Amino acid sequence: MNNYLLIILSILVSLGLGELILPILKKKKIGQNIREVGPQSHLAKAGTPTMGGIIFIIASLVLSLIFLDFSLGNLILIISMLGFGAIGFIDDFRKLVLKQSEGLSPKGKLVLQFVLAIIITTMAYINDKDSIGLIRIPFTNISLELGIFGIPLMIFIIVGTTNATNLTDGLDGLLASVSVPVFVTLAILGKGSDNEIFSYIMMGTLLGFLFFNSNPASVFMGDTGSMAIGGAVVGLAIVLKIPIYLVIFGGIYMVETLSVIIQVTSYRYRNKKRVFLMTPIHHHFELKGYKEAKIVVAFTVVSVILCMITLAALA
Repeated sequence: MNNYLLIILSILVSLGLGELILPILKKKKIGQNIREVGPQSHLAKAGTPTMGGIIFIIASLVLSLIFLDFSLGNLILIISMLGFGAIGFIDDFRKLVLKQSEGLSPKGKLVLQFVLAIIITTMAYINDKDSIGLIRIPFTNISLELGIFGIPLMIFIIVGTTNATNLTDGLDGLLASVSVPVFVTLAILGKGSDNEIFSYIMMGTLLGFLFFNSNPASVFMGDTGSMAIGGAVVGLAIVLKIPIYLVIFGGIYMVETLSVIIQVTSYRYRNKKRVFLMTPIHHHFELKGYKEAKIVVAFTVVSVILCMITLAALA
């Protein structure tokens, strides 16, 4: 299928599923709990339906099964997206449906993430050893031959990326918006392969989801969606053999995570002093007085620039 038609179809399928699933989420009263320690403007969002990530997960899964050939490489992409989405779903389900305040325990969640990361890394190593053992250094012609020792590094990258996208999901439409240029970049880098098709499917379904998720959001993606996006992004990065480039084209995810690490470290070792007003860093800008929509646009523009830098580096 023509890529333009595939993108249009992906948008329409996502929109259609959204119209079907959103009323169910509302009827079941699967609403977002808002932390009182967060920005006061977010309190008005309490009760907004969440777990909406199932909209683009189902859309992407169905379209992938239709348009992708059966291969180990494609299976890695689907398992990575669907598997991490499932972990997020379990967490959301326990918090929002079973009313267990913490959902999955941090330890339990991390164990599941590492188990899935080990499975994905093993599959990738079997599919193509170079996707794990050969690391291309950005802006150089140097490649490091890590061999089997690349496996623990890749496991760390997978878990780190999925948690980074989870942290990025904190404003209406933020994660979906910054991820669209990421998937466009991955589609360009995977030109002529099923990686291109999968990337455009993810991009299209996210664009459809943004109809419901953009400010003011009528549904949130929840951990279900944020972790699925992380799984899809890191799965593509591995299959395309560019995992280290995640620090560039996934720069927004990395900065969000780094802001949390800096804040926690400063609070712990500098006598409870904070570097930011609140983390992840998008909340810092909120408390500085910037409107949600403006922050989302600014972060998306930065994401586009970082993606263009990535394409220039790999040209």
